[in-house]
Amino acid sequence: MDIAAQLSTANAVRSNNEKRTVAIFCRSFQDGGDPFSEDYYWQAYQDLLFGLRDKGLDAYFVTDNNSYLGDGVFETVYTSGHKTTLDNLQEIHNVKVDMVFDRGGFIGRDVFTVNPSNLQRIGMNKIQMYKHFAQYQPFSIICENEQEVKEAITHIDGEKVVVKEPEGYGGKQVYIESKEEILSKLPPAYPLLVQEFLDTSSGVPGSVGGVHDIRLSVCGGEFIGYYIRQAKEGSLHSNVSQGGKMIFFDPSEIPTEVQEMARAIDTYFADAPRYYAVDFIYTNKGWKMLELNPYLALLPLTDGEKAQKTTRKLIDYLAAVCPQHISAH
Repeated sequence: MDIAAQLSTANAVRSNNEKRTVAIFCRSFQDGGDPFSEDYYWQAYQDLLFGLRDKGLDAYFVTDNNSYLGDGVFETVYTSGHKTTLDNLQEIHNVKVDMVFDRGGFIGRDVFTVNPSNLQRIGMNKIQMYKHFAQYQPFSIICENEQEVKEAITHIDGEKVVVKEPEGYGGKQVYIESKEEILSKLPPAYPLLVQEFLDTSSGVPGSVGGVHDIRLSVCGGEFIGYYIRQAKEGSLHSNVSQGGKMIFFDPSEIPTEVQEMARAIDTYFADAPRYYAVDFIYTNKGWKMLELNPYLALLPLTDGEKAQKTTRKLIDYLAAVCPQHISAH
C-alpha cells in the first residue's frame, strides 16, 4: 500500500474515533535498550500509557522513525489491554495521532510534539548548552582540536579538568582527570568541551553530604520532581547508571537560588509544551547548572507517593496540552 493510500485509510479510521490520541515514541523496543534498560523503566512507561487512557485519551507506543508516514500517521503502533512484556504487545497499523511524546529521537515535525525541537537540540548537546547558558555553568572552553585542548587547560584553574563529548549521556563520555593525564584519556573526535572541575564533595547544604548533583523535573514550567543523586564512595560521577543513589525530596524544598536559575533557564523554552530535567551542583563557587536532559527517566508508581505524584502531574499535563483534532481530521 502506498503512502497516499495509507493516509486515506488512517483518516477513515480516525473519523470513527473522536478521542485524542497520543503516541509515546521510544528509541528502541529491545530489552536492555533505551529507554528500557531495565524492567523497572518498562513498568514506568506502562504506568504512563494506562494513566493517559484513564484520562480519556487513546495512547500507544511507537518506535522507529521509518514507521512515521507524516501528518501524524504511524504505519505501526503497539498496545496492550493490560500490563505485559515488550514481546507481547499487539501491533495496530495506520494510526493517526494528535501528539507525540518523544522519549528518544523522533524526527517528525509536522505533528504536535513534546518536547520542542529547540529543547531537544540544546538538551542533547553539551556545547549547545554552554553556548546558551554559559552564565549558569562552570567556566568552559569549546575546543576543535588537541592543540586547543592543551591551550584551554592552561586557562582553567585547579589540578583537575573535565572534558565532555557533546552528545554523551548518563555520565558517559565525560572525562575527569588531572591536567597531566587528561590528554591520554580523550577520544580523537572533536569538538570537545573543556570545563573547570568544581568540587561537590561538601554536598547539598542541609540535605546530603558528598559528591552529588540535583535534578529538577520541569513540566510546563512547574517543578514537579526534585531529587539528589549521590555518588558512590570514591566516584566523581553521580549518575545512577554509574552507581549513584537517588534521594527524593518534595519540590517545595528546592533551594531558592536553584529555583531562580531554573526559572530563568525555562523562559528560553516557555513558548512550547515541555517536560525535561535540569541538573545543578553545589560547589565551592556556589550553585552551578550542570546540564539539561530532554529525556529524563520515568518512575513506576510502585516507587511510592512521590513517584505517583510526579507521574500523575505529567499525565495531567500531557492530557491538557494534547490538541483536539489536528488539521487533517
